[in-house]
Amino acid sequence: KPVTAPEGSMVIQAAADAGTHIPYFCYHPSLKPAGLCRMCLVEIEGWPKLQASCTTPVSEGLKVLTKSPKVDHARKDVLEFYLLNHPLDCPICDKAGECQLQDYTFAYARQNSRFRDGEKRRYNYEDLGPKLYRDMDRCVHCLRCVRFCEEIVGDDNLSVFQRGNKTDISIFGSEVVNEYALNIAELCPVGALVSKDFLFKARVWHLKKAETICTSCATGCNIYMESKDQEIQRITPRINKDVNDHWICDFGRLNYKYINSVDRLSEATIR
Repeated sequence: KPVTAPEGSMVIQAAADAGTHIPYFCYHPSLKPAGLCRMCLVEIEGWPKLQASCTTPVSEGLKVLTKSPKVDHARKDVLEFYLLNHPLDCPICDKAGECQLQDYTFAYARQNSRFRDGEKRRYNYEDLGPKLYRDMDRCVHCLRCVRFCEEIVGDDNLSVFQRGNKTDISIFGSEVVNEYALNIAELCPVGALVSKDFLFKARVWHLKKAETICTSCATGCNIYMESKDQEIQRITPRINKDVNDHWICDFGRLNYKYINSVDRLSEATIR
């Protein structure tokens, strides 16, 4: 399929604009390219090795195969490594139903695991502050959380410790208390970082989404109001590059509980 893309854009974005999805974990259109997860590998005609499509800029005459035996084999290998240590938490994980690892496992992974003996890697469950819990057993080391704090918020107290199989993401100094912290839970592709406010409240496939505008301040962020059984369960951002991009502040995100309150006026009154 012939594709025209702006100069400087990456192959993964050009493919998405042309209607072709390339799987990824670490890539995000509003964060700098990182090339960490190796899930988005593609085959480029004339190039000796598979390339990460999130760090490969488009160029004139580039011929990219997003599906081929080499690409298919690479995706299976990458997912096999991720699934070696990933726990079978789907029945209790808040990310179930919108988890990229779930989707890619169904779409690309081998049907049988070769992991037989030995123990899975384990971390301690950690409280990151008033808004977030961390379960590193689920982490795929995409570092979206750390990059978001550094690039968007300008807050570097969420850091990477150790290397390789022992890589740990934790707090350095103080807790994660910035006003955009709950975007981190949403950014996480696998449920390693979860929102305390939404923890165990509802399954995402039971939620009804309504497009609306946040009224917590004059910015007018585009949002989804998500409800179940006539009660709002959470607010999530709706992408609008000109207003709020992919994010919303925590005040706007959490300012929904008054709507569910029994003390709220339900009819017109006089004095």
